Amino acid sequence: MNEVWAHVLIALVCFGVGHSLSDKTGLSNAADKRLPLKETWPWYHSADEIHSSMQDLVTNCQGAQLSLSQTTEMNAGEHAGQAVSLDVVRIQREGNQPKKKAMLVYGEHARELISPESALHFAQTLCGHGPEAQRASKVLDNVSFLLVPNANPLGRKMVEDGYYCKRTNEDGVDLNRNFGDTHKADENKGDETNAGPSGFSEPESKMLKSLIDEERPDIYLSIHSGAYLLGTPFGYSADREPENEANMMQVLQPISEKYCKGECPYGNLAELIHYDSPGCDIDYVSEQLNTPYVYTWEIYVGERFRGPYLEEARLRQKHANDKGFLQMSFAQRQRRTRRIRKTSAWKKIGVSLRAAERRMEMPEDQLLADNCIDQFNPQTQQETESVTSTWTSAYLELCEGVVKQAAAAASSHKELGLEALGTYEFN
Repeated sequence: MNEVWAHVLIALVCFGVGHSLSDKTGLSNAADKRLPLKETWPWYHSADEIHSSMQDLVTNCQGAQLSLSQTTEMNAGEHAGQAVSLDVVRIQREGNQPKKKAMLVYGEHARELISPESALHFAQTLCGHGPEAQRASKVLDNVSFLLVPNANPLGRKMVEDGYYCKRTNEDGVDLNRNFGDTHKADENKGDETNAGPSGFSEPESKMLKSLIDEERPDIYLSIHSGAYLLGTPFGYSADREPENEANMMQVLQPISEKYCKGECPYGNLAELIHYDSPGCDIDYVSEQLNTPYVYTWEIYVGERFRGPYLEEARLRQKHANDKGFLQMSFAQRQRRTRRIRKTSAWKKIGVSLRAAERRMEMPEDQLLADNCIDQFNPQTQQETESVTSTWTSAYLELCEGVVKQAAAAASSHKELGLEALGTYEFN
């Protein structure tokens, strides 16, 4: 009799109250809901406020031109017929033909509030506001920008309502596992890394793909939180490197040193996190478009979760300084890494990060809000402002580094051409 009543109670929870709640939020009744964003962290901008602030910059962008448009796609999945719209922000020097194009995507994971917050701060800086305005103006002489400030708008709304562990979109799909079928993981409904039924099944990833394919950027940067690292392709494998890996690493080194005191490790994404993450956007951009500079940056993680990344950075610095670890060829670095990873310190990192991976495989509605609140976003206004300011400077440094490399390469080619011409004439 007890077993019968247990099944009845489960049915009531799953198909009664829980069902009605999931219709509204995409999460079951078991989800740990807290106070809305504006009652928890009132200094954070809501998605609507970010949109309004971007609109204000259209007529208040000093020394540059900012345009704001929207792209819309109808959902064809569980929320079929629902329209999803992404803001698209373009910023460039008026009348200037930039040498490089940069595309920055924020907020693919809904709970990472600091990412879209960072987008707004960066756009304001490019428009001549704040202490880095002069530096940003110089960057705009050479680089145009396409920003997607909120790549998961419906999931973001759920977070603002108090579901602070919501990572996926309205269909429960991890947008950063949905970029194509080439390296796609299996669909696993309920898990927060659910890759979806097929590559680009989601309206958000479809729209991002269209923007990427049309823009064909020279620099692609996907901004996240919940970890602390500067990642290069590939997410699906630690055993492969893109053609421009050496140049990408060269650009990252000073950024790690200046903007996270060398405490955020940098390099191959799968290698840094000690597990594979197939279906992510940087792999699509690198492999399908051959974009030379492609990155995933994790710009914030709470102190309670930061230890493994600090230890990873420390070990990499130790071996870089002692034996030129990061200057080795990829094959040499892989062999050295495998030996280093047998040490107790590195094994400890792997255990911690694999535990994080297992947490990501839990049903999204079983995660505890306290852990998500601690891990993904600064919890004071002062720290929030510090993070956005720091990483705005880092985004500018990235562009400066790419432009500098391009100028050096052009100069080298020019010198080689002149030398060849001189030799030909002399003979």
